[in-house]
Amino acid sequence: MRRPIALLTALLAGLVLAGCGSGPSQVHSAAIVGDRSVPLDDVQHEIDWLLDNVPQAQQAQRQGKVDMFAREIVRGRVIHELAQIAAKREGVKAGRGEIDELIRGSGGVDEVSRSAGVEPSRVRDLASDQIVLQELARKYIGRLSVNLVGTVISGDEPGNSAKEQATALGRRIADDPERVRAIARDAGHQLVDEELDFAEALQNDPELATSAVFGSQEGTVVVVQPSRQQAGWLVGLVDERRTAGQADAAEPQVNPEYLYFAGLRMLQPVAEDVGVRLNPRYGLWDEAALSPAPNEDELTGRLLRSRTVNS
Repeated sequence: MRRPIALLTALLAGLVLAGCGSGPSQVHSAAIVGDRSVPLDDVQHEIDWLLDNVPQAQQAQRQGKVDMFAREIVRGRVIHELAQIAAKREGVKAGRGEIDELIRGSGGVDEVSRSAGVEPSRVRDLASDQIVLQELARKYIGRLSVNLVGTVISGDEPGNSAKEQATALGRRIADDPERVRAIARDAGHQLVDEELDFAEALQNDPELATSAVFGSQEGTVVVVQPSRQQAGWLVGLVDERRTAGQADAAEPQVNPEYLYFAGLRMLQPVAEDVGVRLNPRYGLWDEAALSPAPNEDELTGRLLRSRTVNS
């Protein structure tokens, strides 16, 4: 499947406005990814560029919402660091010619900067990241599957939202993962016990395919809301995660945007392995969303390590 060269601008523009110890010093870093630092000064420089050049940022400044753009800048830089680590580990890369073609097909550096809301010096990094993430997703199509055991909670109760119920149930499962089926049934919920295939999910349920379900290691209890159209919260123990075999030579036709977000999800194990820490001014790292969250109350979900993982 040929990569559409005009995807970059629209994709990145959507991301910009989305609802959004040892080692390097946290004081001078906007974020620390493993042993790599995202310098605080670099992030501030890009914020200043946005305020000078992007009307949406200027409007956000008037509304007192510049922090949304700041978190998006940090998100993009963290993703770039994670993508570089993943590319080295997985043996994928973005060639100079591919990067040039993607930028040229999106209108050039200046057009991407204006429409996507990024500093011109970062356009090549963003194009490279897109290529790497799409290739990363392709590498796992036909190889990745997970066994998920849990349930779906869709209804609020008086004084107890569906999200709160799901988090509480997730903690119970994480405390006693061997009893996950009994815990789900005893709580009065219908049991979900399925083997989920990454390629099939990309075709039939791309929101699930790009959720934390496929990025979590075995023994993790996932508490997420995978669908924006449906209110249900999925609470599930990743009982097994398999990445055996070779990638599917006959790659199914997948929406390139979904392919990008599927590759983004493949960065989740890397982030968990190396660790991501944010300067508190940008909030905290949301493991489920792979993005900064303003505070703990605005986390999009929870990844709870069960005793299986902790031991």
